[in-house]
Amino acid sequence: MNKVVYLCSRTVMEKVFAACVVGCLFGCGAKNQAAEDTTSADTIKTPATVEQAARVLDLSTFPLMDGAKPLETPQVAFLFYLATGDVRTAFEFNRKALLAQGWKELPRGNFSRSGFIVFVSVTPNGDGSVHVRLQNQGNVKPGKLPVPPNAKPVYVGDSTATYETAAAVAATADAIRNLFVAQGWVPYGDDGDTAVFKQNANLATVTVSSAPAQGGKTMIQYTNQLISADIPAPPNVEDLRYVDEPPELTFATTNQDTIVDFYRKTLATAGWKSTMDKMVDVDGKPTMIFRNPTKEMITLSVPYDYGSGKLGVSVRFQSAAEIAERDRKRKEAAPKLRAAAEAKAAKEAKEAAELAERNKVPKVAVTLPADAKVVKQTTDSIKFTVGKGKAKAAVESFRKQFRDAGWKEDVASLERMAGTLLFSKGDGQSVNITYSDTGFMPTEVSVSAFRAELEAAK
Repeated sequence: MNKVVYLCSRTVMEKVFAACVVGCLFGCGAKNQAAEDTTSADTIKTPATVEQAARVLDLSTFPLMDGAKPLETPQVAFLFYLATGDVRTAFEFNRKALLAQGWKELPRGNFSRSGFIVFVSVTPNGDGSVHVRLQNQGNVKPGKLPVPPNAKPVYVGDSTATYETAAAVAATADAIRNLFVAQGWVPYGDDGDTAVFKQNANLATVTVSSAPAQGGKTMIQYTNQLISADIPAPPNVEDLRYVDEPPELTFATTNQDTIVDFYRKTLATAGWKSTMDKMVDVDGKPTMIFRNPTKEMITLSVPYDYGSGKLGVSVRFQSAAEIAERDRKRKEAAPKLRAAAEAKAAKEAKEAAELAERNKVPKVAVTLPADAKVVKQTTDSIKFTVGKGKAKAAVESFRKQFRDAGWKEDVASLERMAGTLLFSKGDGQSVNITYSDTGFMPTEVSVSAFRAELEAAK
């Protein structure tokens, strides 16, 4: 019981604190039925859209505790932040904020208004801080969702509804799917025993499973959630999943062009327009951007290879406020980023200049014989010819030049027909001189340098 989720109402806060979570989750004086709040004049009779839900409560603008730090970008239907303080104080802060906006407190950390249910949880971290989470669960009560004939209620509350039936799991799942689709719900992904359906901005999660402890009966569980972005899902895709932190729909497909065409046409009917003619590469990912008149943005991208010949697709929603905040931060950070870039460029230029200076090699003057004929010359080598029998004498003159200039003679092998001289200096420079003089072939002398440039003169 050291790390527990705090879901207590004010009544339970007056009880023993250590038992608060258990009492809130399974007691709190709640009856086995969902609280009704459908008498208000502004109650929405159908599953709410994002815009309708935001008019009742927009959690992206909900007040935060002093010094709180959002852990995810606040959304219309979801708020998650870190705050300093204890569980009791944090819950009471959010409780008062909701009551001030006309919300009615229910058991188990729930609040209701105009048919919507908001769930508040506070989790201690053990270091004097708490995680605070608010989730709008939508305006469709789990107990109002369609159930197959002969399904008996086990528990029906504000956040969940559970039923049992003697029908087989597969038959029950099929029956539920048909009932949901008939009432306008759109399949929005599945995972094992769980299927998700969407209508406007409401998600209904349905889990159908066998319960051996209940004599093999089939158990049905419904939960609800409001989502912050109504992102349409294309048909015939695999592994469809939605998260609201931030709003993103992902799935796998075999045909990128079909997906692009679907979103072009579907989003256009809702006022969205693509800012580009085709997908373009952004950070290595094929990407297409859509904007609407309210300055919201949807980013369609193919960020990875799903495998088995399929592509992983992401459809990411960003609100106008989120984009404005991103742009504000970029503008605020621009001078620092520019200064940092300029400082980096200056540093790199300085380092390059220092490296060039270190790598700069000295020029070495080489006086060639008067009758030398240059065959080839580069910055670090000279090849020339002299008359027959004159090669050794020419090299001897080089020998004196380099000795007088302070070079160390490392190798000296001078014969009439061929020879080699090798000179060096302590800073890594070296000069190698070779010749051949057979008396009947062209007489050639070669001078080459390492870490030095040769300048020939006569």
